[in-house]
Amino acid sequence: MVISNTTRHSQRAALTSSHHSSLRRHYFLLLSGITSIMPTVTNAFFISTNHHHHHRRNNQLTTSISHRNVHLPKRNSIQLSSTTSDEEQPTTTNNSVTGPIYEMTNDDDNNNNNNPPNIKLFTKEGCTLCDKVKDILLELKTSHPHSLYAVDITDEDKQVWFDKYKYDIPVLHMNEVYWTKHRLTREEAIEAIEEAVGGVFVGRGGEPDAGRLEHG
Repeated sequence: MVISNTTRHSQRAALTSSHHSSLRRHYFLLLSGITSIMPTVTNAFFISTNHHHHHRRNNQLTTSISHRNVHLPKRNSIQLSSTTSDEEQPTTTNNSVTGPIYEMTNDDDNNNNNNPPNIKLFTKEGCTLCDKVKDILLELKTSHPHSLYAVDITDEDKQVWFDKYKYDIPVLHMNEVYWTKHRLTREEAIEAIEEAVGGVFVGRGGEPDAGRLEHG
């Protein structure tokens, strides 16, 4: 009986030892497997993290650029500023108003003036002061014959006039000579037209030149 019990204890100890050995082998294999895949997991983590930061940076950059979008003025609308750029250009989005407003020929001149004077109105679309000057001259069209032409300073081919007159329209020329700016009374118009008809008109002083002042 004693021998039988001893045998059982020995067999049980052997089984326990074998089981522990098996567990140690499985644990060792598990550790070996984890160790072997650690570099791959680590690389995957860094790649994922870098991709996330790169994607976030791109989104921030896109948002920043969209917030800085600048809508530049289109051709044909003047944008005037006290801090005018050296590269300022006339820009236009409206229709050009350049062209004859009315023309007077010798046959139309009831006063028998040999050379009805030519007046140029430097203007742009939407200039209300220019309209007032035009109305005054239109009233004198018959009594003091003359031709009136509009010059739109925002036209692309009128850069010279834009540089000079961009802050001062309306500006008037009589027979290609500077006459006046800003405003015009009926009396001033009659006086200048009569001088031109008599051949004694002399250009007035004070012609504006914004470009010279800005770059001087």
